[in-house]
Amino acid sequence: MPERRSPPTQRVTQVLNLLAEHPRVPLSLAAIAERLDLSKPTCLGILTTLTETGFAHRTEDKTYRLGPALTRIGRAAEGGVAPLDVLLPHVQALHRDLGLSCLLTALRDGDIVVVGRAGSIAAGRRDLLGERFPAVPPLGLPELLWSGDQVLDTWLEQPPLLPVVARRSALRRLVREARGSGFLIERLVDAPAARNDVLAGLVTSGMSDSIIATLRGYLPDADWEEYTAAVPDGTVDVATIHAPVHDHRGNQR
Repeated sequence: MPERRSPPTQRVTQVLNLLAEHPRVPLSLAAIAERLDLSKPTCLGILTTLTETGFAHRTEDKTYRLGPALTRIGRAAEGGVAPLDVLLPHVQALHRDLGLSCLLTALRDGDIVVVGRAGSIAAGRRDLLGERFPAVPPLGLPELLWSGDQVLDTWLEQPPLLPVVARRSALRRLVREARGSGFLIERLVDAPAARNDVLAGLVTSGMSDSIIATLRGYLPDADWEEYTAAVPDGTVDVATIHAPVHDHRGNQR
């Protein structure tokens, strides 16, 4: 059964996201309405409520930008997901040293959440910061791999988004190797886009369940062959290198 959505709420989030895309350039009512294809009365009602509650700020020249109330919410969200104030400087240093983009992801309420980013966004790719993806096989292996075996078993017992054709023993071997080495390499596959990237985009696209199910049928089965935890001999095209962040109790965050 498709999840129920609230169009009025979607319009509010569209306005907030648009203001967030232009944090230093206040936008007029007309510009916001035009870019979001909203009527001016509808847009004005949203902006008035956001301004009254502090989520938007109306300048003297009648333009709008994000309001101070979002700072408190943003800090609360950061504190609930991961200690970003500690992690981000290290991620930014890694980006400067390697010249590569870095992402921080965390598990929250059964979803994979992109909570931090360092580096530019590749041409033609969308900004994943703040995106949520279901932690359902085959999505979520790097985020769960360094957790305990019970957590991994619970993840594997979920009905997968794609058929998993690899034996459980092969995955166990990969998990042991990655836990021993401290990293997991995702190889660049010979395809226009990685299977998991396409799958994550599908399940968060907002399309109907029937259309998503049909399109998923065109994706290859999951076999974990794109992952390795060993440093390969020779040259290997690498898509992503995954490594865990642990809290003071040794739990993967």
